[in-house]
Amino acid sequence: ALKESGSPVAEEILRLEQRISGLESQEKEIWEAVSAGQEALATADRILQSLDSADGWATWDLFGGGLIADLAKHDHLDNAQAAVEQLQVQLRRFRTELVDVGDIQADLHVSIDGFLRFADFFFDGLFADWAVMDQISKSQQQVQSTRGQIAQVLSRLEEMLHGAQAEQSAAQTELDALVLEAGLAT
Repeated sequence: ALKESGSPVAEEILRLEQRISGLESQEKEIWEAVSAGQEALATADRILQSLDSADGWATWDLFGGGLIADLAKHDHLDNAQAAVEQLQVQLRRFRTELVDVGDIQADLHVSIDGFLRFADFFFDGLFADWAVMDQISKSQQQVQSTRGQIAQVLSRLEEMLHGAQAEQSAAQTELDALVLEAGLAT
């Protein structure tokens, strides 16, 4: 009845309802971005675990671990590579959800090139093992950097979410007070 009256109070009620609706929509978009970011963060953590395991086996291999160390190390590297491919897809989704927030730059490559893998297995010498360890270390740094970027954006999203929720609550309180006041005046 108040909205249909055409009074200044009706206009204010409509304005507040539109504002609340816009904030609810913004909150939904932020939650979608947070969800996408959390998935990417979990995958980055899995990659780091695989790389840490590969690094441990690479260290063992450096001190004479032999074929078993090579196999275990490359199994962990293959797991990391598969997770990197999954992370790339998740980062694209995250970027799509972040159209209004910003972008994450990530170009991850956790692959051991074919010759290096061949040399690691068949020459199994100090230089091949050292080269693989160097590649693992570079990959760890790259993934750690991307993980940091994801965490930073998630932090900004949480701030935005709290701000939108506070603003929505304030608008709802203002709307409730306005309706109550207008209802008592009539």
